[in-house]
Amino acid sequence: MPDVYTGYEPRKAFEAFHDRKQRFAVLVVHRRGGKTTAVINDLVKRVCECQLPSPRAAYIAPTYSQAKDVAWKILKHAVAAIPGVIISEGELHVTLPGDRRIRLYGADNYDRLRGIYLDIVAIDESADMASEAWSEVILPALADRGGSAVWIGTPKGKDSFYEMWKFAVEHPHEYYSLLLPASVSGILSKDELAVQRGSPGMTQAIYDQEFECSFDAPIAGAIYGPCVTKARSEGRVSPNVLHYASLPVYTAFDIGAAPNTKCWIFQAVLDRINFLECLTGGDDCSTPAQWAKRLKEKPYSYGGHFIPHDGETLWRRLMVEAGLQGVAVLQKPDSEWDNINDAVSQFNRCAFNSVLCEHGIESLEAFHSKQENDGKTIRNIPVHNWASHASTAFGYAHQAIRAGMLVDRSSMPGKPVSPAASNRVMLAGWNGPRPTATSTFRPLTRNW
Repeated sequence: MPDVYTGYEPRKAFEAFHDRKQRFAVLVVHRRGGKTTAVINDLVKRVCECQLPSPRAAYIAPTYSQAKDVAWKILKHAVAAIPGVIISEGELHVTLPGDRRIRLYGADNYDRLRGIYLDIVAIDESADMASEAWSEVILPALADRGGSAVWIGTPKGKDSFYEMWKFAVEHPHEYYSLLLPASVSGILSKDELAVQRGSPGMTQAIYDQEFECSFDAPIAGAIYGPCVTKARSEGRVSPNVLHYASLPVYTAFDIGAAPNTKCWIFQAVLDRINFLECLTGGDDCSTPAQWAKRLKEKPYSYGGHFIPHDGETLWRRLMVEAGLQGVAVLQKPDSEWDNINDAVSQFNRCAFNSVLCEHGIESLEAFHSKQENDGKTIRNIPVHNWASHASTAFGYAHQAIRAGMLVDRSSMPGKPVSPAASNRVMLAGWNGPRPTATSTFRPLTRNW
């Protein structure tokens, strides 16, 4: 394809990105930094330069409507000066001479990308997408023609986008990486940044996240984030949180697709809850039997395994058949906030092995709620994303504790437990003792 001047003049901060030689790239850029404009024009440049027949490029946003709102106008402007371009408003794609096509997609319907090939893809706000979108659909689409990918976004805590950024920094030969805070880019004036920073409702944490590209800034609506920060300051997040062989160990699951199935391993030690590990499912650990085998291989003496109400029929039966004892199904809570509030109220008693619980801790820090307004009521709704799975399993651990399902209940502080409440969550096969009407937890004696 002959050289065509499209009128795009890259900002200095993006010149190295456009000239990169690496196959992959991760751009962490502040709000209004021009990352979408840069990446769309990069798609146009690379599709025009591609020597393979019928090159294909894609821009993927979390939803189709977001892709249209954010990138469609930019894409049409980027190709407007190219002779012979065909613009399809209905399909959100442009076709350049030589059957070179760039199309917008939404990850809310990522199955639409199955079966196609891609030579380059730009992924915007990947942390808001299902993890399977990349591993099961987008990455395989790049395989046969050696396609490349670019991730762009602004931090939202230590989520999957953060993990991608860390990986890029650690693998500079394969990944180009750019971290561009507003204080460095010079794109927004100092006066404008002062206005943003001083506006009502703009907290320092939000400003640091949105404009200074801080992955460490507390997330707006964070549920457990302040609790984790306090635990770190008090030394309760440490590699020295270890297993006590003389005490029983428990597990609490959230069940879903293999990478979304999470399991916390924990103990009650005096008046503290020690979280020893946070496990994630995968290709080699996706079925109840595989999970049972994985847990049995660990050096623990288990007192019980707690699974959510939706695992009653299949998961409990198959885990028991695979040799796990004490598998109990928890009652469905009246509200998701029941378990969350339990966990928050008990968090000052929680300690975490910082190495073996790293993913779980990051999930707790990133777990947050958002406000929904139906015109009559404003509600805070927990956001369901990559962080919610381990956070939900964490809540189930506290539901089991509250229900008196730990063998040594005297080791944990709390309220009296009624037999009726406990019997509702203890199903056949539970080997632990049932609480009595006089059962009480030991009062808190330490301020951890």
